[in-house]
Amino acid sequence: MIEIFNKKKNKEEAQQEIYTGQVYTMPQSAQRISVETMKTTDLLAELNRASDKYDAIDLIIDKTPDGKMAYNTYLRIANQGVKIELRNAKNGRPLKKYDTELRDFCANMGGNTASGLDGLIDQLHASSIAHGGMACEVVVGPGADGIEGVIIIDPKTITEFEWIESEKRYAAYQEGGGSNKVDLYKGNFFWIPHQPKPGRPDGTLQFEPAITTMTEYYQLIRDSLVVLNRIGFPKYDISIDMEKFLNSLPQSVLSDPQKRKEAIQKNFESIKSGMMGVSRDSNLVHYDSFSVNVVGGGVNGSGIDVRAWFEMLEPLVVNSFQLTPVLMGRLKSGSYSLGTAEYKIVKDTLEVLRRDSKRMIENIINLWARVQGYNVYAVVTHNPIEWQVEKEKFEAQLLKMQKARRAEEYKYFDHDTAALMAVGDDADPQEESPNLYEYVNKYLDGSEQSANTGQKDGGETTVNE
Repeated sequence: MIEIFNKKKNKEEAQQEIYTGQVYTMPQSAQRISVETMKTTDLLAELNRASDKYDAIDLIIDKTPDGKMAYNTYLRIANQGVKIELRNAKNGRPLKKYDTELRDFCANMGGNTASGLDGLIDQLHASSIAHGGMACEVVVGPGADGIEGVIIIDPKTITEFEWIESEKRYAAYQEGGGSNKVDLYKGNFFWIPHQPKPGRPDGTLQFEPAITTMTEYYQLIRDSLVVLNRIGFPKYDISIDMEKFLNSLPQSVLSDPQKRKEAIQKNFESIKSGMMGVSRDSNLVHYDSFSVNVVGGGVNGSGIDVRAWFEMLEPLVVNSFQLTPVLMGRLKSGSYSLGTAEYKIVKDTLEVLRRDSKRMIENIINLWARVQGYNVYAVVTHNPIEWQVEKEKFEAQLLKMQKARRAEEYKYFDHDTAALMAVGDDADPQEESPNLYEYVNKYLDGSEQSANTGQKDGGETTVNE
């Protein structure tokens, strides 16, 4: 363990310790991975065999169409790329000096997956959706002179959280082999639970409601197939008129019980074998000593209408994944476009993931900067989901700045007030430079025109709008 200190506001304040080496223990199941090639023939049976809720959710995501659709929707919309900016820790100003080193560090994230920072973000989001949180360990090399790797930790390997009163924190325990428990916080461990409940350090599982819903859904499919196979297909109901048949037999056969029994059995087998050979293109020709009726297949109204049961489960399936029928491909009627309120709910749900991954990436990069000895901190910004809305916001902001600048020129406000009007509390008004105005006029058709300048005799500059 190495303690690193920095000066802040002329005072030495200890930051969180930086640990060298790796604390996380890779599970045996992850050390040797066999490529799965077995196909799934019975989803319901696999769901019922799932040992815990993590395995059940993984199965739903990997092998059910609804789970795969919901999972992919979350990942694709949430990860629109990020912008990373390093800022001077003293004054907060952007610093470009270490961009090349940072770019190389981000490209090497992901380890064996070779996916870089973009892949790391996808894995963080996937971990939060499926397993209730984001967890990783940053492994610092001996002497704290570099980062050896960033390890994504599966939250399901965290078996217990325990409050340590002396340190005023929770310990995140992982099974370390045998009866030993490893506290992941003894390393450079970062943990962000997904929508945690009050007073609990663990997160909630986004898709946990889908376990029951998808089990019921596939049970209904199985039962429907049984109904279809049993009474959904047409069958022939053959009845033999015993009296007519016996009257057709000679007296010598009727008077002998054994011969009569054999004749009845022979007639039965003859009719049975004949009906077994009937195909869909066959016609039925028979004596009036037996009759043929068709049952099942909707001929006489037998069976059960399962549509009501599926209609009841439809909204439960959509709600279990916290998405809308449009995004789940389950809209039966109406417009295939998201309403404003619907999309805002989906977007705000995804923003939870984006805020968590933003914080996680900032933690990782800030630790990298400390190890490198750079007095900077990272600001991570996810690219907007709604580009058109963001564009309109920027255009409105530009018009607001033009209004403030024009008001300052006409002496309605002083320089500081105009700056506050333009950019709000973040404004840091500098000393005004007179006679250096430049205007950008935006016309109603959206075109832009820069200010035209002309030079008068004697070097005097005029501005013509």
